[in-house]
Amino acid sequence: VSQQLHYAIGTVDIRNLGSPNDLPVTFTDFTVLRFSEQYTERNEESLLNYKFVLPSVNRRTSFVYGATKVYCVTPGSNVDDPDVIEFKKDKLLGAGSYEGTPLFFSHVHGIVCIRSVHAPPHDASRTVELLLQDHGSPEEKMEVTSVDESNFAKLRSAFVLFCQSELLRSEAIVHEIFLGRTEPSSEPDSALDTCVSRLGFRIVDDVPATDPRWAHQHASAGLGSASLSLLIHHQLEQKLQVHQLLLSFLKGVGLWQRLYAVTVQGLPMATNLLLLEQAEKLVAAMQLRSLQAQFSSVIDAAIKRVIEARRVSGAGRLTATDYFYQQVSELDKIFPALVEEEEAILNSGIPHKDEFLLITEVNAIIVKVLQEVCLFREKEQISYEAAREISLEFRPWTSALRDVLRKQHQVTVVGAVPLADDASSRGTVYQQLCDLADLVLNGYKIQLDSLSHDPAVYEALELQYQQDRKQLIAPLIKATQYERAAALAEKYYDFTSLVEICETTKNKEKLQNYMIQFADQGFPEFVFKWQLDSGRRGELLRQPASQHRNLERFLEGHDSLSWLHAIELGKMDRAANTLHSLGLREEKYLARKKALLSLSKLAALASGAPPESRADLIKSINKEHDLIMYQESLPAAVLEAYCLEPKTMKALGPEELIEMYISRDNVNADEYDFAKALELLSFVADQTRAQMLRMRIWCAAILRNQWEDLNTDDPVSIMPDLLFFRIAELYFSKGLNLAEFLPPLDELLEMPELQDLGNNPSFSFMLGAGYEHMQRVAAC
Repeated sequence: VSQQLHYAIGTVDIRNLGSPNDLPVTFTDFTVLRFSEQYTERNEESLLNYKFVLPSVNRRTSFVYGATKVYCVTPGSNVDDPDVIEFKKDKLLGAGSYEGTPLFFSHVHGIVCIRSVHAPPHDASRTVELLLQDHGSPEEKMEVTSVDESNFAKLRSAFVLFCQSELLRSEAIVHEIFLGRTEPSSEPDSALDTCVSRLGFRIVDDVPATDPRWAHQHASAGLGSASLSLLIHHQLEQKLQVHQLLLSFLKGVGLWQRLYAVTVQGLPMATNLLLLEQAEKLVAAMQLRSLQAQFSSVIDAAIKRVIEARRVSGAGRLTATDYFYQQVSELDKIFPALVEEEEAILNSGIPHKDEFLLITEVNAIIVKVLQEVCLFREKEQISYEAAREISLEFRPWTSALRDVLRKQHQVTVVGAVPLADDASSRGTVYQQLCDLADLVLNGYKIQLDSLSHDPAVYEALELQYQQDRKQLIAPLIKATQYERAAALAEKYYDFTSLVEICETTKNKEKLQNYMIQFADQGFPEFVFKWQLDSGRRGELLRQPASQHRNLERFLEGHDSLSWLHAIELGKMDRAANTLHSLGLREEKYLARKKALLSLSKLAALASGAPPESRADLIKSINKEHDLIMYQESLPAAVLEAYCLEPKTMKALGPEELIEMYISRDNVNADEYDFAKALELLSFVADQTRAQMLRMRIWCAAILRNQWEDLNTDDPVSIMPDLLFFRIAELYFSKGLNLAEFLPPLDELLEMPELQDLGNNPSFSFMLGAGYEHMQRVAAC
């Protein structure tokens, strides 16, 4: 019996108790905590002395504490290890809570308050109030007419209270409008999702409250040049700080796990990912602002284009830059504006040196901003991860810039690459090409990863992804930038480019390394298929030992090569069976069929297997060889009539051979040819069909002679002149039973082919007399 003592928390729902019959009989949830203690009798009292504190019924976070440790646990959560607070050289004397905040009384420190990392510090509440400022107290702001407006106002108020550490008041509001009414929605645009997305947009697009220029706007005036004031950057930082507090608020009050989706540009988008997008645009705005001093000319011009497209009329001392960074949700408009400004300047006819500088500057801006976004996305991925499974397509706003990035990539290939006249400039422009391609392909990858629930859409997008991947990497290969091209090809599994690079550089070792590195992604099979399709069969079969198993699996669908690989591995029995199957299926060339069957027999004999285990195979091969012999024995007249060349003729079936042997084209046919036709019946599997062919052969033999004018005075003397009786005599001379090979007379006379002769007395007499004579001879 284990001495390890485990602890658990069970939740019982007693809210609907009306009578003793309503007493709960099961736990709502039961969670085994992720910590345990070693049990000993000496420590039994302390081990069983753990106590429990639940600061708020609206929050699931609870605290289990003993003499020196506090465990922060959430029943039903999937957190692997609970947070542990240890009071070393101290002792906990008791615990309780005040307004949702857990309090612990220790011997050394007195009253200790424990606060979740979701709860913001007090100095953050002022920033939130400024960004979301409205007149009146939080409760007063709830008194609005529309239900949607009311919900939004209440959620905003709960957020402000949360940031002021008024946790109980915040939770009470949230419980009233969202938690206490309905189950979590599985449809887009629920009241909660709509309010949360709106609150996020309110934060990122809010007018700077501390900037007096926004508070005192004067008459409309022209938009001046960009301001380089650091104030804008600080405003963006504050917005990001508050937006991250929104995330903490949603998790802290239990709303995060209830979020589902909102409609964005006509398509449902997971609300948690919309919040991530809002935060990413704030990060992008800060990065763009930090680059504005270095690339002021082109950024200022692009910002002016964006603001003019919005038809914003300036007021007072506010500049285009002020308006642009205020509405962060539309920051993505800067990227097409940059490319448009670049195109306009290039079309104005500037010197080549300035062309190169302009293109690389625009590249630098785009790459640095979007790379910063990608880093933030990767870093904060877990923070923004949904608390429940949501099967919706995710198209990051950066992937929506796909067309712009592809266009800029092409502008760089056509306009900047030819102008790079030294190692430094070439290194710069090729790295920018690599970075632009990486941004496009990364967007594709994220979008594809979200489409596992929709195979049709996935396949269509994957095809487009593969086409773009090839077009984006190809210029780097063409420019012999193999390391950069290989880095992209490795990251995005462009196997075609990897093979092309290895072949061009004649680096077989690298190719083998890739086959090991990307074995799980199917790269070995891709290489095998490429070698097969390009006619490199010898190279395909000369694989190192590490690839033999992969090659063996691949060749299962390519029997024409798999037998060679089996012989290479010494698996003669497998080679024999494969060759036998190939021989049976071969129809195009008789010579190839014969060779395959001969090789199969040799492999079987060389396998060393016991004779009894290969007897059936050898028997089948011998039978096929016999059939081949009949075809090789076709008379020259027949070959000529059917345009068959002995070296190139196709493999024929038994019925085809029978028809050729007995046809009128076999002008010199004798009893031996018809005997071969009869022998070929043993190769016809269907017995009914074989019997029909047998009667047809005998009828054809009869029709080879003229029976009408025969001398019936001495039928026995005439029989040697008739092919029918010569065939019978041939079989009789071999000692065969007459009844076994000769058809019954009555059945023969009823054959449709002989209807014209059936009414001829001479025919009937001669045939009957011949049967009688043969029966008498057989009886002697």
